[in-house]
Amino acid sequence: MSKTSKQRRPRAAESCRPAMASRLLLLLATLALLFVAAAGQEGNNISKPFNLSCSTSDNYTDGSQYKKNLDQFLAALPTAAGDNGWFYKGSAGSGPDAVFGLIICFADRDASDCLYCISTASAGITTACLGSRNVSAAYDACVLRYSAAPIPATADLGYVFAEPLTAIGMPVTSEAVPDAYVPLMAALSSGIAFDPSRSFRSSMAYSSTGSQEMKMYGLAQCTRDLNGSECSTCIRSYAIRLGKLFPSHTGCSIKGYSCYLRYQVSFPIDITLPPAPAPAPPTSSPPTPEPSKTGIVVIGVSVGSVSIMIILAIFSIWLLRWRRRRQARILEKAREQELGEGGS
Repeated sequence: MSKTSKQRRPRAAESCRPAMASRLLLLLATLALLFVAAAGQEGNNISKPFNLSCSTSDNYTDGSQYKKNLDQFLAALPTAAGDNGWFYKGSAGSGPDAVFGLIICFADRDASDCLYCISTASAGITTACLGSRNVSAAYDACVLRYSAAPIPATADLGYVFAEPLTAIGMPVTSEAVPDAYVPLMAALSSGIAFDPSRSFRSSMAYSSTGSQEMKMYGLAQCTRDLNGSECSTCIRSYAIRLGKLFPSHTGCSIKGYSCYLRYQVSFPIDITLPPAPAPAPPTSSPPTPEPSKTGIVVIGVSVGSVSIMIILAIFSIWLLRWRRRRQARILEKAREQELGEGGS
């Protein structure tokens, strides 16, 4: 489906925020959500999807194990995604009532938008899709999905939202747009296949009669569970659809549950980098381990045992020799007595 919204001026570039600042924003957003829910004012402060897909068969009921697993999964999403670069794919529970899901922020949204979306997207989803086991929801700043079966790591080529982003007064000619658009889309679809973040930018020269030299900028993004081939296929599919929907526009975007594509003339597209992970502790050569007390005791016992055995062996040899000498003396005395008696 296609909708038209007000033109948004691209946001200024935002530097990567420290993990502590992101955690603080996430905490504030979560606290705000809890306050709103407690006040019963969820209508205006809970993120609402602009496209929602809810299954209608095999629904779960309140109090069921699936509902408990779903609540556990949704409650863990803000922290899990915040700690993983604003993308998370996981599960809760096991067996037939297991819940599988994912959430991801769009790369061109700023940190506050992203943190707010991952904190509030799940707040009203169970009400909007009452009892549904399979849900896909696209928001302004993020995408949320959950299912009763594992979500396959294959691209969903369907799109849920597309809009033109043409700036007022931007010069357009029949040649200028395709001359920049075609090579830009090729660069995006090939480059993203090799980017492990599954978020890639590029630009191409754009010129039009009576205008100065400009550039057409593009952004491609996929969920990070997709491999390079699946992601590239999805971006190529979106590029073809945008070309058919808006063939003469100098800016457009298209969003889906697996991929996101955007391009525009004149203004670069800023990417909000995910929070930097905590630095790993410095690695150094481990110190030479000192012998433990147990080891010392074992060594002492071993040495002591060997010493005792040696002493016992020496004593046994001495005792044997002493007995032999004693027996020899006794025999000698006995012979002397026999000789003395025979002579008398």
